[in-house]
Amino acid sequence: MILMLILLCAMHVNLGAQERYWISGKPEELSFTEFVKQIESELPVKFFYREDWLHDLRIGPSSACRTLPSILDSLFNGTSLHYFMEESGNIIITDEYVVKVEFSPTEASQDILPERPLDGAQQQTSGHASVEIGNPAEKNRHGKVIVSGYITDKDTGEPLPGVSVYISQLSTGTMTNEYGYFKLAVPRGAHQIRFSSIGAKDRMIDVNLYGAGELNVEMSSMITPLKEVVVTAEKSITLQRFEVGAERINMTSLKLLPTSLGESDILKSILLIPGVQSVGEGSAGFNVRGGSADQNLILLYGAPVYNSSHFFGFFSAVNADIIRDVTLYKGGIPGKYGGRISSVLDIVTKEGNRKEFAGSAGISPVTAHLMVEGPIIKDSLTYLFAARTTYSNWLLSLVENDALSNSRASFYDLNGKMTYDWNKNNKIDLSAYFSHDSFRFNSDTTYSYDNSIYALKWRHFFSSKLFSSLSVNNSFYRYDVSSGQPDAEAFVHTHKMNSTGIKADFNWFPGKNEFNFGLDLTRYAVNPGIYLPDGDSSLVVPRSIEKEQAWEGALYVEDKFMLKDYLSISLGMRLSAFYALGPQTVRIYNPAYPKSRSTITDTLRFSPGEITGKYGGPEFRISLNFRITERNSLKINYNRTRQYLHLLSNSASISPTDTWKLSDYYLEPQVGDQIAAGFYKLMFSSLEISAELYYKWIRNMVDFKGGTNLIMNENIESAIVNLKGKAYGAELSVKKTSGKLRYSIGYTYSRTFVRSTGAFSEEMINKGSWFPANFDKPHDLVVTFNYLLSRRFSFSSNYTYSTGRPITFPVATYIMYDNELVHYSDRNRYRIPDYSRFDVSFRINGNLRSKKIAHPGFTFSIYNLLGRENVYSVYFKKEGELIRGYKLSVFGVAIPSVTFSFDF
Repeated sequence: MILMLILLCAMHVNLGAQERYWISGKPEELSFTEFVKQIESELPVKFFYREDWLHDLRIGPSSACRTLPSILDSLFNGTSLHYFMEESGNIIITDEYVVKVEFSPTEASQDILPERPLDGAQQQTSGHASVEIGNPAEKNRHGKVIVSGYITDKDTGEPLPGVSVYISQLSTGTMTNEYGYFKLAVPRGAHQIRFSSIGAKDRMIDVNLYGAGELNVEMSSMITPLKEVVVTAEKSITLQRFEVGAERINMTSLKLLPTSLGESDILKSILLIPGVQSVGEGSAGFNVRGGSADQNLILLYGAPVYNSSHFFGFFSAVNADIIRDVTLYKGGIPGKYGGRISSVLDIVTKEGNRKEFAGSAGISPVTAHLMVEGPIIKDSLTYLFAARTTYSNWLLSLVENDALSNSRASFYDLNGKMTYDWNKNNKIDLSAYFSHDSFRFNSDTTYSYDNSIYALKWRHFFSSKLFSSLSVNNSFYRYDVSSGQPDAEAFVHTHKMNSTGIKADFNWFPGKNEFNFGLDLTRYAVNPGIYLPDGDSSLVVPRSIEKEQAWEGALYVEDKFMLKDYLSISLGMRLSAFYALGPQTVRIYNPAYPKSRSTITDTLRFSPGEITGKYGGPEFRISLNFRITERNSLKINYNRTRQYLHLLSNSASISPTDTWKLSDYYLEPQVGDQIAAGFYKLMFSSLEISAELYYKWIRNMVDFKGGTNLIMNENIESAIVNLKGKAYGAELSVKKTSGKLRYSIGYTYSRTFVRSTGAFSEEMINKGSWFPANFDKPHDLVVTFNYLLSRRFSFSSNYTYSTGRPITFPVATYIMYDNELVHYSDRNRYRIPDYSRFDVSFRINGNLRSKKIAHPGFTFSIYNLLGRENVYSVYFKKEGELIRGYKLSVFGVAIPSVTFSFDF
C-alpha cells in the first residue's frame, strides 16, 4: 500500500523543475488567501490571481500526496479555474481559459495564448484576464517589443476587422486589419490592453510583457446594438491612423439610422459623411470631394460593382445583411487600391457562423429580405446565403397620377458565400452575387439591368509576421432597353461590361514596420452596344458597335513605420499600366479641323491582340501623422491615382443606360492628384472635433458637345470634349460618441470647377473659362441625432441641407431661316433651389434574453418628415409664345414606413 501511494504521488510531481514544490507539515483547513500566504512563506513561489474568483474556495487537510501541483489540481477540479506554473516560480491563476506556452525555434520568446476568453454575460466589459508574454529572463532589457495576434468573434468564429486595440496609460494603439490581425510595439512591463469593437463586449487583458509574443483574443457579441452604438476607445485610434479622410462605417450603427422606404442602406449612410454628396434625391451613385460618380471604386468580394443601385437609386445594390465592415477612403488611398481617382468604398462581407445555424429576416411595405448562415462542418466549413426583393408595384398602382400608376418597377438580389478553413494556415472563400432590376415608366419601353460577381480567395498564413491573399474574380454588368410597340419598330438595345481580375496581396511585419506589397491584373471586355429587332414583324436593321478589350496591370509596395514616437509615416507607390487591344478600327481625322465624319482622312485597322493604345505611370502615396499631444493629431497626405475607365453620360445623375468606355487611341486615362491635411482633437471624455482641408486637380475628364447622342454612336471620339478640373474644400466635424445622447454635426464647404481644353470653338465650353461642374454644391450640412431611451428603445434623426446643383437655362428665342431656335445660358450658370430634408426613426427591440429563439424588432421611420418638395430638376416647355419652367420633385410628401425584422 505504501508503495502504491508513493507511485501515485510521483505521478503528480514534475521530475524536473517542480521537485522542490513539496509541502512540509500538515495544514489544517484554510481559506485560499491564508493558504497562499503560508505557501509563499515556505516555497519560492508567487501567486497571481483575482481574489473574487477564489473567495469561496477552502483547502482541507492535505493527503499523503503533499505537492503543490497535486493540491491545486484537486482544488480546481470541476471548476472553471486553471493555473500555470512558470519555471521561475510564478503561478498564474486564470478563469475560463487555459494559458498555453509556445516556444519559437527562431526567437527566445514565450507566447501566452488565451484559448478561451472570459465572458461576463451581463457586463459590457467582459472582465480582466492576466497573462504573461515572453521570456522572464528578458524583463530587465530596454526598448519596445512586438505584441501581435488575431481577434475573432466568439459566437461565430469569424475574424473581426476594425477592432480597437488600445493601451490608455501609453496613449497608443492600433486596429485589426481585414483578417482580424493586429500588431503593436509596446515597452516591456505591465500593461492593460483594451479590445473594443462596435456591437461586441469590451475585453480587458492585463499583460506582463517580457518579450515579443502573440495574444489571440475572442470577443463576445452584444445581445442588442442599442446599448453600445459607438466604441469610445476607438476615438483615440483616430489620432493614430495614417490616412486623412478614411471613414469606417460599422453595420451596428448603420441599422439605427432612419431608413428610406424601410431599408437600411449603405450608400445612403455614406452621404452622411462630410465630403460625400449626391446630385439629388433618389439619384444613383455619390460624389466624393469634387469627383464624378464614376470616379468611385466600389468593391464587393474584392471585385468592382459597375452599377451600385436598385429602384431608381433609392436602394443600394448591396444587401446590408451580408456586410460586416465598410471603409470609405476619401483621401490617403492605400497602395493596394487603384483604378479610380476619387475614392474607394471597400465592403467586407460576413464569412458565415462557424458555431451554429443563425440568420435574420425582415419585411417592410416595399421590400423583404432573408439571410441564413451556419456551419456545414463545425469550425471548418461555413455557408452564408442572403436574398432580397421588392413588391412595390402594388404601391404604384394606388397612386392617383396616371403616369405612375401605369408604371412598374422591381428588383431582387442574391448573395452566397462558402468559407473553408483548410487548416490553421490556409483559408478559402468562394463568393457569388447576382442582381436584376426591371422598370417601365408609363410606356411599353422596358429597362432592365443585371449585376453579377464571382470571386475565389485563398488566404495563406506563412507565419505570424507574413500572410498573403490570392484572389480571382469576375464582375459583369449588362443593361437592356426594349420596346415592342409598334411591331414594325420593336427593338432591343444591349450594353455589356465584363472584367476578370487576379490579385495577390502580401502583408509582412518585420520588426516595427508594416510592409504591404502585391500585384493586380485585370482583363476588360466591353460590348458598347447591340441594336437588334425584337420579333419577326420588326423592320429594325441590326447594328453593333465594335467590341473593346484591354489589360490593366499594377504593382504596388507600401511601408508604414514610426520614425519617432510622435511621427508615423506611410510611403507607397503603385506602378500601373494599361494596354488597349485590337481588333479595332481607328479613324484618323484632319488635325486642322474638329473631329467629325466629314474630316475623316484615313482608317487604321488593328489585328486581334495588337496594341491600339498604351498608358501608365507611377502613382505615389505619402502620409504623415504628427502626434502633437496625447489628444491632438495632425495628418498630411498626398496621392496620385489613374482611371482607365470612363462612364459616358450626358445627365447629371448616373443612369442604367450610361455606357462604360475604355481608354483607347484617342481617349486618355483620367489622372487625379490630391493633397489633404487634417487636424483631430479629443475633448472631454466623448467629444471628437476634426477639420480636414483638401485640394484636388484632375486631367482628362470627359464631357460632350451639346446635343450629342451617346447611344450607338460609332464616332464617340468626335463628340467628346476634354476637360481638366480642380476641386477644393474644407470638412468640419463634431461628434459625441458615448452616453445616452449622441450626435454628429458635419459641415462641408467644397467647390468643383472644370474647363474645356479643346483647340477648336466646337470643342470649347463657355469659351474655355472655368465653370461649376454638374455636382458642384458649395454648402453641405448633415446633423445626426441618437437618443438611447433604454436597452430596447432608441430614437434617431437626420437633418440634411445642401446647395442646389448647377443647371443650364434657356434664356431667349430667336428666328433663323424661318426656324425658331432657343438660346441657352452659359453652361451651369444657374442653380436649382437648395435641398433640405428631415428624417426620424424609432426602434424597438424585443425581449433581450439570450436564450430566446428569435430577437424581433420594429423600426418606425418617416422620410422627409416636413414634406418639403425638394427640386430634383427643372425642365422647360414652350407654351404659345412663352417658354415656361417647371420644377420636378421626387418626394414632395412625408413617407412613413414600418419594418419588422428578427434575428434567430
